[in-house]
Amino acid sequence: MVSTTDVAKHAGVSQTTVSRVLNKPDQVKKETYNKVMAAVNELNYSADAKEEARPPITKTKTISLIAGAVDDPIFIGAAPAIISYAKERGYHVNVHFVGENSMDAYNIALASKADGLVVASVLLNDSIHEKLIHSNIPFILMNSSYKNSQHSIGLNNEEAGYLATSYLLAGEHEEIAWVGGKLDNPTYKERFTGFIYALQEAGSKIRKKRLVIADTDKSSLQEAFNSLQELKKKPTAIVAATDEIAIQLMDFYKEAGYQIPKDISIIGIGNSEIGQHSVLSLTSVGSADDLANLGQETIKRLFDRITLGQDEAFNVNREVCLFKRNTTG
Repeated sequence: MVSTTDVAKHAGVSQTTVSRVLNKPDQVKKETYNKVMAAVNELNYSADAKEEARPPITKTKTISLIAGAVDDPIFIGAAPAIISYAKERGYHVNVHFVGENSMDAYNIALASKADGLVVASVLLNDSIHEKLIHSNIPFILMNSSYKNSQHSIGLNNEEAGYLATSYLLAGEHEEIAWVGGKLDNPTYKERFTGFIYALQEAGSKIRKKRLVIADTDKSSLQEAFNSLQELKKKPTAIVAATDEIAIQLMDFYKEAGYQIPKDISIIGIGNSEIGQHSVLSLTSVGSADDLANLGQETIKRLFDRITLGQDEAFNVNREVCLFKRNTTG
């Protein structure tokens, strides 16, 4: 049985063109019309005949997760819950990391025509946000910064940096250093902003040599530690942007013969499960709820937008608190 696909192939045109010739001949050029009709006659195609049944094309149900960096603490804690919940609902999750050319990740994600988007730990500008809006794909910002966001959820990172620093200041530490990741990541940027606010409020001097902005791999943190050790007036306390950074610094200081907190106090941010372990007992600022629940709430709210069409604005900012343990004095 002859199909429109066969006609298209015989005429050397697309199947869309064949359809247009048969249904809207006034919209095609005479040359194209003649070519297609010649193929129709030669193959004895009949529009009344039923074409060979073909299996329907099914669209894979997908969620795109756009993340600022693979080492971002919020992404690491929340992503498994997002992926697991989506899988339970029959959705596949594609993860895209924002590199130097941030538009590439967004273009790829949007071109995939995903059913929904989670944008995790990135700084959005107006053009990217407009691109997301005009895609008509439901999306939620998770721990991502944009002043006019309508659907967002995250931790109060600025308050976390502020609380950690204020706690050390209250303990009469004057030489406080900051060690954190690069400030193009909103998690690090907001926590660093809170650190600066606390110093300013207390009237403490902000010494640039004690503000260490670095990559968060072990070798980069070793360099950060070395730079602090080279200071004539060494810090008596450190605010680390994440628990993971704090734990790595604890190792360096212990290897150098320091006793924590007798010789130096270290506080992290995140209240991670590993930091809570009795061997480490890391003082930290974070949410009493773990990051897996943040991921689960994010993906559930996204599914409400996808399946129920809920479009009411919400901006959820989870509060943080101090968890005093054994690394500060």
